[in-house]
Amino acid sequence: MSEELPKWAEDEINSITEESFKVVDRWEGTGYFLDIDEKNRRVDIQFYEKLPIGKHIITVEVPEDIDISKFMKGFVYMYKVKVLKADFSEKLTKYLKENLNLNMDGVYRFVLESLEMLDDVGDALESDE
Repeated sequence: MSEELPKWAEDEINSITEESFKVVDRWEGTGYFLDIDEKNRRVDIQFYEKLPIGKHIITVEVPEDIDISKFMKGFVYMYKVKVLKADFSEKLTKYLKENLNLNMDGVYRFVLESLEMLDDVGDALESDE
């Protein structure tokens, strides 16, 4: 049984822009790449540790100053990630909880700040093979 969002709720969610997001945390954890999307500069990462938001898998944006072409699946990395959040209004948060049983008070974005390969492959990220 799916419920449609009321127009006011849909409008609030659709009004979220890049400027709506504020840095709320910086987080370090170990894990590995599940997917690497070079074209859109996004990666899916599986972390061994649970993030503060309760997830183990997140999609992370990769800034232009990090060479995404050298990322390798199948290896363990230490990642440093910037956590950004756009908050929902109290009205929307309450609606989601009471009507859709969703405990959600905002939308998150994650941006990669740095990474370091931890496996025994040495300087694989820095080689120009």
